Amino acid sequence: MTLASESNSQDFSSGNELQRTYSVVITDDHKIIRCALTSLLNKRSEFKVVGEARSVEETLEIVTEKRPDFLILDIGLPNQSGFEALYEIKKRSLPTKVFIFTMYEDEEMVTQSLEGGAIGFLSKMADPADLIDGLKQAMNGECYLPDCYSHLAPEKKVGSERCIDLTDPLGILSDRERQVFYMLADGLPNRSIAKKLFISPRTVETHRARVIKKLNVDSTVGLVRYAIKNNLVML
Repeated sequence: MTLASESNSQDFSSGNELQRTYSVVITDDHKIIRCALTSLLNKRSEFKVVGEARSVEETLEIVTEKRPDFLILDIGLPNQSGFEALYEIKKRSLPTKVFIFTMYEDEEMVTQSLEGGAIGFLSKMADPADLIDGLKQAMNGECYLPDCYSHLAPEKKVGSERCIDLTDPLGILSDRERQVFYMLADGLPNRSIAKKLFISPRTVETHRARVIKKLNVDSTVGLVRYAIKNNLVML
């Protein structure tokens, strides 16, 4: 593991302007990726890479020590998934914002990243400018996703948590989960829902399982009963 500096985020004066520099740690098991990202970010005045890691263990060690503003995290790490680092950072209540940067890209992966506390998600196939834009958006506390996954972004944020309307019987659900809920309540099978939402039946099943768990019901039948009880469907 290579550590570039002991400093965290800083403010540098330039004339009458005060510009903050955001500290970044990069986790990827490929050195060429780490070097490329470090070069990209260090060329910009608003970012400074303060450390690199190759594994979950190294990531947790350096993030705990440095407490950087951002962690750019790959999911496909040796021995352990990068999600383990994401979950542990959230568990320890560390202030670092996690930005997922990976070759693995599908709706389920994006959803898992957001639910784990990530503030952004980007494929390694994206343009370097997209990563800069994503980090800038995250600097303002906003979630960054590629356009094709924008429907998964939380509408509101309080810190890193999604705002929930406690008076809404579906307030705990994401927008996509609401769509799946209503279609299930209308009696549509997974394959039909998948076609309507342009996602796979497997992804529909993942959403169905999450909806059932969040609403504390035991089956799709229980979900329908919940909908009827809360006047969410027309009889």
